[in-house]
Amino acid sequence: MTSLHFFDAINRHYQNGLPFVAFRNPSETKITAFLQAKHTEKKDSYFLISPFSSENQPSRIYGDQILTSEYTSEVTNVDHVTIEWDKITDCRQEHIQLISSTIDTIAKTNLKKVVLATALEWNGVTKDFLAYFKTILSLYPNTFNYVLFHPECGIWMGATPECLFTMKGSSVSTMALAGTRVSGSSRWGKKELEEQNFVVSDITNTLLDFSDKNSLTLSEVETVQAGHLEHLRTTIKAQVTSSPFQLAKALHPTPAVGGVPKNSAVKFILKNESIDRSLYSGFLGIVSPNETNFYVNLRCMEILDNKAKVYVGGGITEKSSAVKEWEEVLQKANTMAKVLVS
Repeated sequence: MTSLHFFDAINRHYQNGLPFVAFRNPSETKITAFLQAKHTEKKDSYFLISPFSSENQPSRIYGDQILTSEYTSEVTNVDHVTIEWDKITDCRQEHIQLISSTIDTIAKTNLKKVVLATALEWNGVTKDFLAYFKTILSLYPNTFNYVLFHPECGIWMGATPECLFTMKGSSVSTMALAGTRVSGSSRWGKKELEEQNFVVSDITNTLLDFSDKNSLTLSEVETVQAGHLEHLRTTIKAQVTSSPFQLAKALHPTPAVGGVPKNSAVKFILKNESIDRSLYSGFLGIVSPNETNFYVNLRCMEILDNKAKVYVGGGITEKSSAVKEWEEVLQKANTMAKVLVS
């Protein structure tokens, strides 16, 4: 199917108010769409959308019609764009205050790391949402790219660099992804290396509840690029005795989107953040009898009529600087900002 017919079919489906998802795996050129019929029959394979908070139920999109196409168009990538975020001064002040109070709390409690999120809004949406998704496909070939619509959550799209896990039979591959810097920086700081260690330790300890320690392997820490940013990544593999859903429940939220210790950090987030994260920093992906692939929903945005809501976050430790953390928020928001103004 040509890409023109592919996107036309999705648009017609959306105009009928029916759920769909289109996605492309990292470093591939094939895009796939699941179009759910009005009266769908439940199947073993589907696309799962799980929000950040476990208090909210996941949604499913079934592939009553499955479309595929190739998409390789390129857009010139730029390191930085200028975008007029709505009420950015108020947002900056509020988020810096929250970071500062969180650093104080970490110093006084058992908390070691808390991931704080905010949402930046832009009131300049004039294009069809599928046009923005095409730009994501062109700008970010090495991330998991998706656009979805579901009546329960609306229109979302993103380009996430983080895999929660891939599971084939009893074999699981996951990653610890933490630390952020602009591409080309000379070295990693102590704060970023500490963040990475928190994530590696938490994931390995969780996997040991489901696997023999002899089956657990860790790669060397590597620097990986996601757009104009770089992160630290450790690949972790194991043989497990759990189902994909048991494993997802145990791993989510990882310290990369929640904190350490997990339960205390999540309680702090739900009590103190001013936003509803909704799908941001939840997870999504394909469930099938033979293989499950879940990605953490980062570098994403929600489209609301003429408004884009870009969700971003960062890990706060006792060594954090509130002003520098805000600057990192803007750098991460730039991933979707480039999509909006390209």
